Amino acid sequence: MYDVAVVGLGATGTSLLSQAQDEVYNVGAVKPRFAVFNPSASFAKGLAFGDADTLHKVNTPPGMMSVTPTEPDEFAHWLRSRFDSRERWPTRLRYSDFIRQTYRDIRQAGILHIDEFHNSVVSIRRYGAGFALRDEKGNNVNARNVVMCLGALSESAFPAFVGQPGYISHYSQFDLSSAAPLLIAGSGLTAVDAFRYAFGKSQAEIHLYSRSGYVLTCLTDGNRYTPVHLTWRNIMSATAGNKDMLNVFSRLLRKEFYLLRETGEFRFAMKLLREGRQTEYFRMLLTRAANSNLPWQDVLVSTRPYMHKLWNAFTTVQKLRFMKMYGAVWAAWRHPIPQEVFSELIEASAQGRVRFHQALAAPQYADNCYHLQTPSETLSFHHLWDATGGRLNISDTTQPLLQDLLSQSLIEGHPCGGINVDPLTFQCRVNNRNVPGLFNIGPLSKGSLFSTNAFWFNARCAETWAKKWAVEFSSADAKEAL
Repeated sequence: MYDVAVVGLGATGTSLLSQAQDEVYNVGAVKPRFAVFNPSASFAKGLAFGDADTLHKVNTPPGMMSVTPTEPDEFAHWLRSRFDSRERWPTRLRYSDFIRQTYRDIRQAGILHIDEFHNSVVSIRRYGAGFALRDEKGNNVNARNVVMCLGALSESAFPAFVGQPGYISHYSQFDLSSAAPLLIAGSGLTAVDAFRYAFGKSQAEIHLYSRSGYVLTCLTDGNRYTPVHLTWRNIMSATAGNKDMLNVFSRLLRKEFYLLRETGEFRFAMKLLREGRQTEYFRMLLTRAANSNLPWQDVLVSTRPYMHKLWNAFTTVQKLRFMKMYGAVWAAWRHPIPQEVFSELIEASAQGRVRFHQALAAPQYADNCYHLQTPSETLSFHHLWDATGGRLNISDTTQPLLQDLLSQSLIEGHPCGGINVDPLTFQCRVNNRNVPGLFNIGPLSKGSLFSTNAFWFNARCAETWAKKWAVEFSSADAKEAL
């Protein structure tokens, strides 16, 4: 019987092992037994970082990419010692190398007993005081606790298009020799990755779209503006005895926005977009980013330390309202991209090779073309690249493990997407009850935790889980010794 089975060994799974190691060392517990499951191709690197092209970059500074708070600057130190590099935005492949080396170091330390299974888990069943796991090769393992670190769902946002000519869901499917116009679904970080690949390796004219019409923004050199109204202290004071926390948050956000109506970047940027001055939009934001003069971005970034707390306090109805009211704004303005990547958008825009559109409806496939209706015209393309990041709704998932867990009522979907989990313990929840011993950490907990698109947040969740588990494990170990 293993003490813990970790299902999925990418960045979050490796962080979980690293922090479990830290806590076991701290409490002086007897060596616990871990079973780790992940296919060989992405073992100890994951898909988010390991399945990238050489030009794809992280969008988080190295100082926020540590797998454990015990060594908060470890990734930056590793870059300098291994590559003599002080890159602010290293490639994702380089970060996957760091994750792999971190895992090797954990194994070598010997504080945890780790058995590897280089396969995907297809079934998890309750078994006595724990769970029985079976992988795709027929291996059977029993474990007291199971922590799923599965990453994001690889479900297509356009299942009806799968198999149609010209449909692309991975950069390896893009025809580098094609100069035909390309439609990219999405305008977030995944869509920018798709744009960079197509722009750097072909002569295709590239079109990106979203339902909101928002366009990606640029990371500032420094967050200098301190919010006056939208602060955690003001939120707590204003919501004392007030159940509509979303209304309070919205009111304070609007007051902050009004305060920045002349000096902030949002209104001027949106005016440029509405007037079709796309290249000027990019140049303006890049100039202000280089001067650390993006106060609206600073306001949204200031919510980073407490947004998950506020999200937990929202009711389900309020969460759904927040996504409807602010989801698109958050995606474009709260998750900006590095300045060097933004420079590529300026270059492509100036050359007339990239355009952003607002879509009135989802694309339609007819007559061997993908048709997109915008406010001014209907555009047609022979190639559509799904760069939306996939779906978060697990009710119609095609993943065997999630199907198996749903069929047993060991997990349920969250109304805002992903797996419903307890936000304090990360235990899977079904019908308002926690499932003892079954946990999920990472992007699939987004509906419950909000911030799981950021690795630093998932690493923090792994830390919380590891601390609680180590205390319980050491206590049980001490009782057995008696």
